[in-house]
Amino acid sequence: MHDDAATGVPDPRRLARLQRIVLAIATALPIAFVALLLVARWPEYWRWINYEATPMTTLEVATMFATALIAAAAGARAWLSRAPGAAIWWLLAAAFLWFACDDRFALHERLRDRVLAPHGISIPFLPWVAPGDFILIAYAAAGLCLLPSLWRLLRPHPAARWRLCAGAIVAAFAVALDSVDLALLTVPMQRLEQTVEECLELAAQVLFLQAFLCAWLGEIAGARNGEPPG
Repeated sequence: MHDDAATGVPDPRRLARLQRIVLAIATALPIAFVALLLVARWPEYWRWINYEATPMTTLEVATMFATALIAAAAGARAWLSRAPGAAIWWLLAAAFLWFACDDRFALHERLRDRVLAPHGISIPFLPWVAPGDFILIAYAAAGLCLLPSLWRLLRPHPAARWRLCAGAIVAAFAVALDSVDLALLTVPMQRLEQTVEECLELAAQVLFLQAFLCAWLGEIAGARNGEPPG
């Protein structure tokens, strides 16, 4: 212990404890926050969930911004130690920063409503998707292209990999719900569908944040144990 303190190398037991605490907080807080939003506006449970300028949006933006910061820190650590993957981490940081800005300022909704939908631009082989309502599908396709590289990057970290898989699956369900044309549903069903979609989006974002956090702390622990970077 004295040697670790003298060299500034983190204690692996403290790292493991820190990871457990942060993961527990990152799981409990979003669940409690969403439950509070639902109960506070009941029976109009959707009021603080479905719309853009809501507390739910604030939580999602904060989650994605934190994920971007963790990815940037992981990329900086990889670059400083000459490990592979720095470019991928920084690309992920930029992507999540963009997602945070998109969610905060409703960028893809504005593009859909002002440009794509008025011109009837749609995907012909997806008839259930409303005109212009395919931007999240494009985001998902880009993420799938990056997934193999990220999977290799997380190979040494099982806790990160299963969270990445879970996040990708939950995100796929969220994108599928987002692609449904709301005009096909009744108003109560629209509210329920959008509420479920927003909760799934948040769950996927939290899982991605946790995956990146596990990988970042795992790399720090690996450096302490003398393992090769990356």
